Amino acid sequence: MDLVAWSSNDPLKRWRRTLQEGSVTLGRKGELSTWEVPWDRQISGLHATLTWKDGKLEVRKEPRAINRIYFHGNPSDQFTLTPGEQFVIGGTTFALQDDGEATPSELPAPQIELTCSRHELQQIRYADADERIEVLSALPGMIRFSPSDEDFEKRVLAALLQGIPRADAAAVVCVKDDCGKEEVEVRRELHRGGRAGGLRPSRRLIFKAICRRRQSVLHSWGPGQGDSNMSFTMNMDHNWALCAPLPDEPTAGWGLYVAGRLREDAGKHSRQDLQTGDLKFAELVADIFGSLRQVRDLQRRQTTLERFFSRPVLSALAGRDIDEVLKPRQTDVTVLMCDLRGSCRIAEDTELELPAIWKRVSEALQIMTTNIIDKDGVIGDFQGDAAMGFWGWPLDSAGQVEQAARAALGIRRDFLRAAQTPGHPLHGFSCGIGLAHGSAVAGRLGTHDQFKVGVFGPVVNRAARLESMTKFFQVPILLDDSAAAKLDHQRTSHWARCRRLAKVLPYGMTQTVVVNELLPPAVEPGTISERDRRDYEAALDAFLAKRWDDAKDLLHRLPRDGARAVLQTFMQKHNGTPPADWDDVIALEAK
Repeated sequence: MDLVAWSSNDPLKRWRRTLQEGSVTLGRKGELSTWEVPWDRQISGLHATLTWKDGKLEVRKEPRAINRIYFHGNPSDQFTLTPGEQFVIGGTTFALQDDGEATPSELPAPQIELTCSRHELQQIRYADADERIEVLSALPGMIRFSPSDEDFEKRVLAALLQGIPRADAAAVVCVKDDCGKEEVEVRRELHRGGRAGGLRPSRRLIFKAICRRRQSVLHSWGPGQGDSNMSFTMNMDHNWALCAPLPDEPTAGWGLYVAGRLREDAGKHSRQDLQTGDLKFAELVADIFGSLRQVRDLQRRQTTLERFFSRPVLSALAGRDIDEVLKPRQTDVTVLMCDLRGSCRIAEDTELELPAIWKRVSEALQIMTTNIIDKDGVIGDFQGDAAMGFWGWPLDSAGQVEQAARAALGIRRDFLRAAQTPGHPLHGFSCGIGLAHGSAVAGRLGTHDQFKVGVFGPVVNRAARLESMTKFFQVPILLDDSAAAKLDHQRTSHWARCRRLAKVLPYGMTQTVVVNELLPPAVEPGTISERDRRDYEAALDAFLAKRWDDAKDLLHRLPRDGARAVLQTFMQKHNGTPPADWDDVIALEAK
């Protein structure tokens, strides 16, 4: 004769042990018991003593075991098992079987199955309407202000227990596809009186309600079913359970599960009336819960978009399909690349203070992203202490270069202000910014599973190289000729100026770039005068025309700055004489 054990929640978790004359112990931990049931946390380390004698199995619950042992559907601390009988501890069934007899794998059918269409449920009158209506009226307000999904789901379960007095436990469940095999997951559970969890729901009921019927179903296991009463669910305190499916949006396969114990002395109302009312109440709660889940999902999607888009852009996109909005497309964009100067060196010097360095980096990224978003740009990427933003997508914008330039100048001002403020986290720090304009693919980039909103094309590399070249020219902001050309008119002269610096060949690239500096108005502190700007461009014209003597004279009159030093160093390198084969380009020897 064998004792067979199996988990009703997972048929793969089972064992068969041959009984011999004498006693063995049963429990969850092998060091405490002879026969181990490791999959069930409701079984104590040492739970019962089993004695096989004269063709019968005597089962005795150990005094320190926590959970009950159920025999014939009733809790019992000591009983005798004959072949063909079963007992249950927690979520595990134990059966006394002949050698070779198959282990049961399917749960028995319920004694009563109750299911109603929406139309039928609407015709049902509650047996205790006042209490239920009060719970329903308070439910939207309770859920709407839940700070997290966990709190949100717990409030729903609390409302279920409040509205169904006969319920002992409620859970949010979902059917998941695990490598082609559908499994039931209990996402959240709540028990009346706050007792510990451990609910093992009826898989048969959940699959029928969520996957097959797509409507609420109630199963009831009444007296007179014999041993089948023990197997319908994993918790023998319950003799009925119901499951109400949720709408497929935003996630398919979810439902509300409620279980309890209804006694025969149900009062003046019939068992059928009470359980029909319970089914209707659970479905109404599921409808409200499902609708609010959809609202929260929309809010979450909106919050996600706000991380990338400014409010004016979001308003313009309202009502459009999000997948269509994010679809990649080729368009003209303006890319801004901004990098924090000095963080790497400081991090190397104070390796043990990395959290403090990261706090400074976060402060810098906040300045960058705030200015990009405020000027209707899109946050495209973060790379350590650098941020990338772009304009021209998802909405076409004729003034995108101006918006990008305003963002760049805003970043420059905020960094300058912080660097000059003692005690500020960014005191002593600076930044470099590169702006480039051109054609690119913008939108949702990546794979189906992993993607980001970004931009792809040579213009991105050009912006990155310009940002890097700010160190070479020792200026805060550089832009390419395409971007500079759109700022060279009277409409922008009162808030932005451009200074042509040189024609360069970036290291590792084959195309030359006319490098320009973006400057704030001359009235702002820390910038060159308008006269000096014009004189530098006159010196650059002479430099490119190979009139290096004139260029040297003009540069000599100017205040010292990085751009002036670049031209002077290049001329000194060639002994003040332009090479015969020189093509006006300064080739950079490093990034």
